Amino acid sequence: MLARIKGALARLGFGWGHNLKLGEAYRLGSTKVRVPLDGVPIEITLGLNDRRLHLYRENRLDRDGKPVWLESFILVDPRTHMRRIAGFLRLSPKSWLALGSGDEVQKAIFDYPEAIDEQHMVLIYGRDALIFRNLSDAGTAIAPVIDNVGLSRIGRLRRLRDIIGGRVEVLPRDDALRLIEEVNRLMRSEAYRSTDERGLPGGLLALPRSMTPVVVADLHAQADNLLTVLAQNAFLDALEEGCAALVILGDAVHCELDGQLHQMEGSMLLMDLIFRLKLRFPSQVFYIRGNHDSFSEELAKDGIPQGLLWAKELSLKRGPSYLKAMQEFYDLLPYIVVSPDFIACHAAPPTSKVNRQMLIEIHQHPGLILELTSNRLRRPNRPLGYSRRDVRRLRRSLHLDPATPLIVGHTPIDHEATVWLNVDGIDNHHVLFSARPESVGVFVRVSGKMIPLIYPVDALSALINALAETLGD
Repeated sequence: MLARIKGALARLGFGWGHNLKLGEAYRLGSTKVRVPLDGVPIEITLGLNDRRLHLYRENRLDRDGKPVWLESFILVDPRTHMRRIAGFLRLSPKSWLALGSGDEVQKAIFDYPEAIDEQHMVLIYGRDALIFRNLSDAGTAIAPVIDNVGLSRIGRLRRLRDIIGGRVEVLPRDDALRLIEEVNRLMRSEAYRSTDERGLPGGLLALPRSMTPVVVADLHAQADNLLTVLAQNAFLDALEEGCAALVILGDAVHCELDGQLHQMEGSMLLMDLIFRLKLRFPSQVFYIRGNHDSFSEELAKDGIPQGLLWAKELSLKRGPSYLKAMQEFYDLLPYIVVSPDFIACHAAPPTSKVNRQMLIEIHQHPGLILELTSNRLRRPNRPLGYSRRDVRRLRRSLHLDPATPLIVGHTPIDHEATVWLNVDGIDNHHVLFSARPESVGVFVRVSGKMIPLIYPVDALSALINALAETLGD
């Protein structure tokens, strides 16, 4: 199929086609059509009204709540966009999308009916126009979108503001201590975790299929990244309805940005935010332990002892009782999450045999803790790293399908992206890093398939605080 699509694209090229100023519905013929890049939303109808999709110019919100228009477009199903958890496709400059039922991800996102061909149409982002080419006998039509459904997120921000209890800011000392102590009380009987021999929740979090997972990893003190995820899609709605689970794969603390490695206030702010969410959704917000969730003197980056600095800052600003409570929180965390649809941990699968009971009784296996939180892919300079074999063995050990996705954080592959698929050639093994200042990645289940989504980061802390001031908080 890919070869056929490439052949069609070769015939299409990025050259000139029939220019069209889209003012009303237009049925595509056998030649390509060029529509100017004027930012007007476009409805694409595949077949004879078999599936309607909307193409919007993507935007991010600035500190004043005004949209900043980006070069990219997103393609969504208007039946589900911002109404329930759904996926979308992104069209970037000088790129293309081949729409059709032959793509398994598209089938999950758009729920294509049988009438949609495997190769239905091609959409190209040219230098100064969007280029449309129908490839199907069933036909394709395009038209301007009258209804900009789902573009406004201000309403969600008001609800998010109410959920987190007001302003996005570091809590006062006494309030912070009360909050973490209440969270620790909840953690001692956290949902979906079998107890270990000590009577405490074990290291394995087993999410039921009824919960739609929303997975982020390595937020590293970027509060706006988490807030952006919560304000996008229908994630907040699903949390409020009790049908989704937010899973954070560790390392919410310790900023990774140049020149800010020693700053701890952002870490404090983000943990306060996570604790507020945990208190509001105790059976739907989960934190998986990472290597940075520690006060260890060995935890350092570029010579800066972040673990020790984190302990010092908490003790100084919030006192020894808070420091002790944070250590208790770390000790109560799970290390791996499993569901019928995916497996996820912070860093790596074990490189030796493991079973469900060992994961539950993980306090007895310090070597297993170290691997799940700190190991990386095997390399010539890292002979103890994990490999394809270890990924396969973990799936078998947990009695999961051989194609079950394994999602980890910890090891970003480059300095720009936020999601990497099929890492090191290992099918359905993905790396997620959600701390980029410009974009945040997330994995979510759509129509039974775990798919990655990437969102531009909005300046939501400032926006939510402005809303709080408007309402008198």
